[in-house]
Amino acid sequence: MIREANKFDVDGIIEMLKHYRAAAPLDVLKYADDEEYIGRMITEIIAGIGFVLVSEKDNQLTGMLICAKIPNIWNPKTYQCSEVAYWVEPDHRRGTAGYRLMTAYIEKCEEWKRQGKIHFYTMSKMNNSPDLKYQKFGFEKLEETWFR
Repeated sequence: MIREANKFDVDGIIEMLKHYRAAAPLDVLKYADDEEYIGRMITEIIAGIGFVLVSEKDNQLTGMLICAKIPNIWNPKTYQCSEVAYWVEPDHRRGTAGYRLMTAYIEKCEEWKRQGKIHFYTMSKMNNSPDLKYQKFGFEKLEETWFR
């Protein structure tokens, strides 16, 4: 089942973020361990500065897609919804959770576009992520991000 997260999901989301952090190719994320800050951030996103979608099986969280509504850096009157973290627990991959999270994300963002809350939305992909074909969901490649 895919649903929007609520305040009772924050601890489970933090646990999944720890798994996400451990798998991330960016070393600085390995030190992102301020649970109080992360808990506040997730709570604020759930409260309306974005949304968190979770996949659930047998009352256990199995995946998440976190996004935040932010002003576009080049045009602050334009708002976008940017994916912050997209994760499915390894034991639940090769199923439909990731696909269903993505579909729910697109549906929610399209709803926000119709309501005038955002102008566009984005997805990102870390280089160690599964080879997801975002084009199949209607996304167009915008850029690549490099770090050093």
